[in-house]
Amino acid sequence: MALDEPKYDVAISFLAADEAIAAELNRQLSETMNVFFFPRRQEELAGTDGMETMRKPFYEDSRLMVVLFRDSWGKTRWTAIEELAIKDACFNGEWNRLFFVALDRTSNLPGWLPPHYVRYNWEDFGAEQVVGVIKARVLENCGRPSPITAIKQAELFRQDEEYRAARNSIEWQPGIPAVHAEARALLETVKLKCDQIRSAGHADLECELDTRQLPNNLGTIITNREVSVAAWWHQPYINTIRDGAALHVREFNGPLLLPSEAGKMYFVQAKLLKDTAYQADLFRTRELGWSLKNSDAIIHSSKLADDIVLVFLRLMEKRRTGKLPALDF
Repeated sequence: MALDEPKYDVAISFLAADEAIAAELNRQLSETMNVFFFPRRQEELAGTDGMETMRKPFYEDSRLMVVLFRDSWGKTRWTAIEELAIKDACFNGEWNRLFFVALDRTSNLPGWLPPHYVRYNWEDFGAEQVVGVIKARVLENCGRPSPITAIKQAELFRQDEEYRAARNSIEWQPGIPAVHAEARALLETVKLKCDQIRSAGHADLECELDTRQLPNNLGTIITNREVSVAAWWHQPYINTIRDGAALHVREFNGPLLLPSEAGKMYFVQAKLLKDTAYQADLFRTRELGWSLKNSDAIIHSSKLADDIVLVFLRLMEKRRTGKLPALDF
């Protein structure tokens, strides 16, 4: 199969849930490369034409096949077609065209990959380093990134302006209710994960959702009566999230009152150790997420929910091992 002049430098295969990551890679790579990026909102393709559209870029029309991998990749309609095309190309001896990126640490890479295949974890590398590796691999496969043209730059500028406008739109009505819904879904996920941990007997903890001050204040408290974490959406002004609105993740040495215990008192107070504030943000795919101030990295709600629970578990471990001493009053 001749790949001297393929249509694409890079073809990206991804699950619908990971479209935001794929979109970010596509944006950075598109400055100097031709990228096959097929958003899943167009999955209405049907029949043979649709199958060929999804197969050809991977099998014979790209210098590098990039897979954004989770366990369910290859098990959905279109990723199954893409996986088959990728396997056919690799089994024809074109392993050098394949680049797998594991989006989480728990997923097991497919059994058809060679045992020595290097695992790239997204959490370790992030977008910029992954883009760098992709560009290097394209060069190894005789690709020649082309200088950006005026027309291409103008198109990218237009896309960036539209994206900036969309990001700004969530800071005011009518975008704010969507932010409230996203914050609540995130905090409910935190509670669900804590409930699963407790039910499985992995850790003795309590977690409650506080909805008493909706919609501008919503929180989740996690505690084991020795250490605590409060994840809290706080919005000072009801008509904007521009000024001071944030999702605070606060770590405490000591117990916090659960919402159901309002009015009770503890003789031992909790000491604030750390306060991390996340702002509501928007992926290029217009999906809501969260970012730290002055950071371009946007985090999915599902990932941030997991991170919040991990913050608490690590706090528990510090207390258990004596790295975080008990408060002395």
